[in-house]
Amino acid sequence: MDHAEYSNRLRHVLDAHSEDVIARLRAIVKAIGGTVESVQIEVFPDADGEGTFDVWARFDGPDSFVLNKPIDEHRHLFGVVHHETGWDPEVPPLPRDLSADVVVDTVADWIEAVWTRAFDTQPSVPVEVSSPEGYGTTTPRQLG
Repeated sequence: MDHAEYSNRLRHVLDAHSEDVIARLRAIVKAIGGTVESVQIEVFPDADGEGTFDVWARFDGPDSFVLNKPIDEHRHLFGVVHHETGWDPEVPPLPRDLSADVVVDTVADWIEAVWTRAFDTQPSVPVEVSSPEGYGTTTPRQLG
């Protein structure tokens, strides 16, 4: 499987979860308070390079624990869980010849599309998609 085919297959799985993520993002934006400096949407590929990952949102600003408490139930935007019978949802495994960059870039493209569908007006703070581990060839990316 090449880069384009992997990205297309992953995007198909992600698109099936767009409505849930839109609802989560709207709840997060609604909770932006006066001390929030930005919204960070972070993609965490698995350390083993198998192709699983998590996507989390957080507020950046002073006292992040207190700052993020109001959005705790909405912060986990997407994740792949290992079960006895496989992964849920069934994202394609990452081919050995591809890096996690393709995962992060595909997720960033999806989040950007979801963000555009979710909001007519942008929040009062910057929003960024990134991978704290430095993966992605098109991230960090500003939304809006």
